[in-house]
Amino acid sequence: MSRRSREVLSGLAVVVLFALPLLPEILGARRLIFRDAQITHWPWRRAAVEMLAAGEAPFVDAHSSGGQPLLANPNAVLLYPTFLLERVLPPDSAFNLHYLLHVIWAFFGARALGRRLELSDGAAFFAGVAFAFSGMMLSYGSAFMNSAAAAAWLPWCVAAALDLARPSEARRALRAAAALGIGWGLQLLAGEPAISLLTGAMAACLATGATLVAPQGSLGKRMARLAAGFGAAALLALAFSAPLLLPLRGVLPLTFRGQHLYSKEAFGAVPLRPGRLLEWIFPRWNGNPSIAGMDTTRLQTREAGLTVYIWCVTFGVIPLCVFLAGAVRATFWRTRALALSAIAVVSLLLSFGFLLPFYRILFAIEALRRMRYPIKFYLLTSLCVALLAGLGAQSLAKRRLGRRETALLAAVGAALAAVWILAAPGGPIVRAILARAVESYVPFVEALRSSVRADAFAGLLAVVCVGAWLRWRPASGNAGYALGVLTLLSALAWGLPLFVSAPSQELARVPALARLVAGPGRLYCADTTVPQLRWLEPDYPRRLPRVVTFARRQIEHLFPATGAPFGVRYLFEMDPDGSYGFYNRVASEAARASTPEEADRLLRLFGARWVLAREDEPHPLFRAQTGLSIGPERLVLFEHAHPLPELRWAGRLYRRRSLSATLELVRSESFEPVSDIALPGPRDEDPTGPGSVGSLRETLAGASFARAEIEADGNGYLIFSRTFFPAWKGRVDGVSSP
Repeated sequence: MSRRSREVLSGLAVVVLFALPLLPEILGARRLIFRDAQITHWPWRRAAVEMLAAGEAPFVDAHSSGGQPLLANPNAVLLYPTFLLERVLPPDSAFNLHYLLHVIWAFFGARALGRRLELSDGAAFFAGVAFAFSGMMLSYGSAFMNSAAAAAWLPWCVAAALDLARPSEARRALRAAAALGIGWGLQLLAGEPAISLLTGAMAACLATGATLVAPQGSLGKRMARLAAGFGAAALLALAFSAPLLLPLRGVLPLTFRGQHLYSKEAFGAVPLRPGRLLEWIFPRWNGNPSIAGMDTTRLQTREAGLTVYIWCVTFGVIPLCVFLAGAVRATFWRTRALALSAIAVVSLLLSFGFLLPFYRILFAIEALRRMRYPIKFYLLTSLCVALLAGLGAQSLAKRRLGRRETALLAAVGAALAAVWILAAPGGPIVRAILARAVESYVPFVEALRSSVRADAFAGLLAVVCVGAWLRWRPASGNAGYALGVLTLLSALAWGLPLFVSAPSQELARVPALARLVAGPGRLYCADTTVPQLRWLEPDYPRRLPRVVTFARRQIEHLFPATGAPFGVRYLFEMDPDGSYGFYNRVASEAARASTPEEADRLLRLFGARWVLAREDEPHPLFRAQTGLSIGPERLVLFEHAHPLPELRWAGRLYRRRSLSATLELVRSESFEPVSDIALPGPRDEDPTGPGSVGSLRETLAGASFARAEIEADGNGYLIFSRTFFPAWKGRVDGVSSP
């Protein structure tokens, strides 16, 4: 069989093996719902499609907190090519394919990078599978629309950078620079700037190393050409991603992330923990993502912890064993292995965040403080280990099973066998977890025990497969294909549960609450009660609750922004990444810190017509419309008798020097939101008279525009109750106005 045929057939095998169990998702019968997929990415995409269908550019999402930038929001991923799938496929299928296609794209990219590093065809195939089906890549590819796309472009960009570093004619160098620029630009369009920075760093390191060891030409000329190529690629990438970066530049200063330099705690949020390294050989040590509430931040400690951001950090037992078996010989440690190992170790250490002192160096750089989640560095570690596994497979193809390799595999196998024994019912592992588990999570221990024991058995089987391959491998240097297929099959066992989905028809059913809050005005959802496990599964603890049940419960509760596809407009939904207005965020925090009457005044001022709250939560300025039950949870829907219109006239002006003083004013009884306005000023000033009176006629407000005819007996202000960003422009009688 020719080399080209092997490449095509092996790539097709990966696509088919990955796609077959996910056919319902590919065909749109089920929709991905894990984490951000449901609560942000799906609502944003539906809002954009709805606006385009109405002939309006999706500049602003009118459903979100006061109206938020949509096209300029990197997390929305609206300018990325896969958005075109919405034009030719059913919505659920188009949405799911964005995630699934990037897992496959990561495989082809890592395989191409392996070939650039002079791996054999089989070894490059093995490395591609190891990266695409690593815990990091599958965690991104099942929940985070922007991170999945950006991560998939990482190996492609590094491969193009290596092409740029190799001595060649000018035309090939130009092609390499163009490929790097286009790949980097598409990665920027995906909207994950931290991964784009990491991509540039890894590409620069490997390309510089390749240039330094290149045998042809003078070093100075080689370095100058590399610098010129990188510069040209960077300019092309910026030009390619300008449709996102230019609007983002305009709105970023007034977003929460643009205003706030993150604290040390926020900058180092969700780092890699030493205990998570157990996932290297026990991929489900963190639990099962398809079971609601099952993760080790709650199962194994009584201390409150942040939700797991990256669900699994495994490299795969087979790639790890092959890498270690190759690394026991000195012949393995050539330049490529040393360079990849150095990048892997540095990025691994940085993944621990402030657990290690040198992470403070990054925190000291002000421009980087808006980046979060140090575990993103682990993506580089995953790629490097995958490539090192490919190098290990290539090295081992030249020798038979030796004593060192046998001892290594025996030690790993013995450890796995020991865990399998210790994880037996009532064994030491179970007792240790029970001793630390919160009482309500005790029923999950059995599920976790079963998962860990299954991982131990699967890992032991993987070690046997690696040993058998080393002992009886075929003479062909492409035996890495067999290792790649085994790695893929073993990854599906623990990786497929990451792709949590629910029936599309069930998710599309209009919730009862959505019909009650239709019309003008916004809904404020107070902090929701964490659902008790029996609410989600009446047969608990005999049967554990599924995430599918929880996802539908979120929709029924109109958990922000799950009701947006049904026409619900929200006030103050809390996106932790701060992709909306800074003042909206501050006002929402002020509302939570206020007395009930002050909070209600603030909510009304910002456009709230309805409030959905728990039965015991007072809202004195709103009247109760109806009580309802979602499971055993009792809720009350409140409505204000006189909600403020989005367009209104203000004839009395207050000025305040500070934002805190402004918030103190507008939630007080002295401020009348129907006719008053508060603006910044050099000193505090109150109005001296009653102010002008005006009326509005023929008002019209859309997602990104508003107009009205005004009759007033004096000067005043037209208030358009939306989040302000510099892109808003005003005209009065055809003349530009502030």
